[in-house]
Amino acid sequence: MRFNTYEFMIACRFLMSGRSQTILIILGIAVGVAVQVFLISLMDGLQRNLIQRTIGSSPHITIAPPLSSPQPQGIGSGTIDDCQMPLKIEEGEILSWQRYNEYLEGTPGITVAAPMVNGNGYIEKGRSSFPVIIKGVTLPEADVIYKFKGNLVNGDIRPGGNNVLIGTASSEKSGLQVGDTFYLRNQKGTGDHFMIQGIFDLGSSAANNMVVMSLERAQAFLDVVGISAIEIQVQDVFAADNLAERLRGAFNRIKVESWQERNKELLSGLRSQDTSSAMIQFFVLLSITLGIASVLAIIAIQKSRQLGILKAMGTNDKGAARIFIIQGFSMGFAGALVGILLGLGLAELFMIGTKSSGGPTYELKITLTNILLPALLATAAASVAALVPARRAAGLNPMEVIRNE
Repeated sequence: MRFNTYEFMIACRFLMSGRSQTILIILGIAVGVAVQVFLISLMDGLQRNLIQRTIGSSPHITIAPPLSSPQPQGIGSGTIDDCQMPLKIEEGEILSWQRYNEYLEGTPGITVAAPMVNGNGYIEKGRSSFPVIIKGVTLPEADVIYKFKGNLVNGDIRPGGNNVLIGTASSEKSGLQVGDTFYLRNQKGTGDHFMIQGIFDLGSSAANNMVVMSLERAQAFLDVVGISAIEIQVQDVFAADNLAERLRGAFNRIKVESWQERNKELLSGLRSQDTSSAMIQFFVLLSITLGIASVLAIIAIQKSRQLGILKAMGTNDKGAARIFIIQGFSMGFAGALVGILLGLGLAELFMIGTKSSGGPTYELKITLTNILLPALLATAAASVAALVPARRAAGLNPMEVIRNE
């Protein structure tokens, strides 16, 4: 569609002749765009915060022993042949787990694969005992997932031998501090003395109830030969489900579970938020479209005499229609620019308000997409809204208009 210079000039004249009307429409579009920019940024920030709180210090994929007995040799179509896979898998343990670990370390998309030994135990102090979760780890890999170094409250992070790390929940309920020695009993009734090397805070009561020791010490203390699980961190958290599905095809004798499967209620809530956000955006765009269509329709009626004269002077139907399309686009574009500034200002005020009132301190996710998408949609909606009066202008008969005037 080719636009002529005079069409822009006439469109500007029409807009300026109804200056107050034009300003109100631009402000209406700006408010709509500002609401969308703020809402999308708020929803994205909230979702990112919820996901971070849920899986920030936990594995994205967990490989564990199967709930049922192993399949007979020869069944399955995994990428690792049955004869090459570890043959010994018992309930509660994965034996010969090194082969799985080697495969995972060479799989694209995986950041780290950390073998873990998990068990239950009791910290005994005097006549009291406190239940804890015992976790044996290889520290370099486990620290990528749980971020022990970054979440260390006190002490040092060097578990080895009988030196252990404990969570703040275990420390508070037992009264133990860094450097203290305590007696830890496993679920089989046997126990040993350990010294606290460091205290960590992972942000959840369950994680802070852990006693962390080296993998080899945990195997000896819990009297296990294999491991309890392999915990995996991936590069893209939202790709964890697809990667878990691929791993199920490769490992047909063990259970593979992604964080999405463990948090179905959270994902359902996030999808509901997305639906609500989309509905709000739809109605905002609808109001913009109807508002501009009605204003331009009134302008088309008010300026019918001028349009009739222009058509009598040689302006064709398409030229008359383009005048209104230019008006719609101009109001949409101007409103979008003002709306972006208002939306960013609103986001900044929200962050200042929540910080000063002690509210949630998560950041709004203000990205180029979150800014440009509402602006482009508003501009497109304004241009589409101009099609109705544009068709009316194109259908005007100049002789009838001039005669009626």
